Amino acid sequence: MRSIKFSRIVVVADSGDDHILATRLRRMEVAKVTAVTDLEEARRLCQSGAADACLVAIDTAVPDAVPAAESDAPGRCCGIPTLMVAPVVTPYLRRMARRGGYLAAVSATIPPRMLYRRIRAALQGRRAGGPRRASRGMLLIGLSSSATFDKPTVH
Repeated sequence: MRSIKFSRIVVVADSGDDHILATRLRRMEVAKVTAVTDLEEARRLCQSGAADACLVAIDTAVPDAVPAAESDAPGRCCGIPTLMVAPVVTPYLRRMARRGGYLAAVSATIPPRMLYRRIRAALQGRRAGGPRRASRGMLLIGLSSSATFDKPTVH
């Protein structure tokens, strides 16, 4: 279990308004917040192991035309969870973020408590060795045929 208070978060922000995001994170008492201006520098920090999570802030008013959404997430190559923060989150932006390796697209107007929860969920989802999911076929092998195909019990 990873705590947000001891995490190292990289914030990719290229305008003054996006640096507000780094300030909000510092108020949440995150151990280390690093603000960078381009995706390549964030990718280098993620690959070197200097980050536990990455936030990419997009400041355009038309998020459907954002070229950063179509590029790979900075932490995609090394398993670092990356969130995209945009002024307006549209279904198109969400699809492009998922295709680019971002964990989620989050609105920039999200309350601090919800931002804290989203980052914490991203950190908790990061496991060594990747996620382990049981397949449905393995689940049915352990059940007897009578338990699987009988009428359901009405309570």
